[in-house]
Amino acid sequence: MDESRDRDECLMARVACGERTCLEVLVRRHANRLLTFIARMVGDRHRAEELFQDVFLAVWVKRRQYQFPRPFKSWLYAIAANKCRAAARGRRPTPVAFDGDEAPLTPAASGPSPEDTLVATETAALVGAAVARLPARQRAVVVLRVWEGLSYAEIADVVGRTEATVRSHMHHGLAALREYLEPRLR
Repeated sequence: MDESRDRDECLMARVACGERTCLEVLVRRHANRLLTFIARMVGDRHRAEELFQDVFLAVWVKRRQYQFPRPFKSWLYAIAANKCRAAARGRRPTPVAFDGDEAPLTPAASGPSPEDTLVATETAALVGAAVARLPARQRAVVVLRVWEGLSYAEIADVVGRTEATVRSHMHHGLAALREYLEPRLR
């Protein structure tokens, strides 16, 4: 199998037929971004790792429910968003530093200065805190659009809402982020 050329949807169709090796390819292909998405949603890196495993267990268990050629990424993120919602019921997320998103703390000689690195780290922490304060649906839409690069139609598929509702959540989410961040970034 040439995993670099196989589309996610084709691999998932094979997983639906019981081919475990194709699931391994999908896990490797989506691991970093999905784990980051989950961490942003739940605000706890350790809990995110547990939920990540739960998501791919659900992919395997629900493999026969996958309908080829439905976009796999939307289906995967819908499962992840549902797991995050279930985990968040009754708990308020806490801000989290996103390990994979920040520049190294020790800059290279030609890299940013220590001051620039500190400002970037503090800004990332502020943005993380602002995102964690958003209501779950707005947070999901903002993270899926800004960090995961999904289209509004794909996000609508993930969160089970209309595209107009997704656009509304994005608008209100960005407005809330702006309101929280503007006085803190002056």
